[in-house]
Amino acid sequence: TDGAHERAAWDRHPNIAGPASTLLAIHDQFREASRRIASLVNRESPDVEWVRRAFRPLAITLHHHHHAEEEMLFPMVLERTGTAPEQLVRDHQVLMDAIAAVEAALLDGDTIRATATIASFDEILVEHLAREEVLVIPVLLEMTAREAWALLHG
Repeated sequence: TDGAHERAAWDRHPNIAGPASTLLAIHDQFREASRRIASLVNRESPDVEWVRRAFRPLAITLHHHHHAEEEMLFPMVLERTGTAPEQLVRDHQVLMDAIAAVEAALLDGDTIRATATIASFDEILVEHLAREEVLVIPVLLEMTAREAWALLHG
């Protein structure tokens, strides 16, 4: 099924209010921030220092987000499904590598490499978020918001 169809079904689910909607909103913000960074570097004469300053908060926030998922969300998925989300953990490392490549290109002031690494980062990020949502959102929707929050916070 396509992502828009799944998202519409999730948005109509009675248990959407809570961790599921919170995770989707955070992921939407990551997608928007990544698109904004891509638009900054794709300008005719991009200010690489400006792009670097704009990218840094996204990189830091993603790092913290991944850590929180691996500490709280993924153990809950394992407990509820019996399957460890190993691909998602591997994705996080791939994303960290993509972030490092973007930061290196921006630090060097290499606009062409920065444009390419940002495009690659965006593609990796968007694919990861979709893969994560398909696995995690249905698990969160199986519970009421109160049950899900209680499990996430131990």
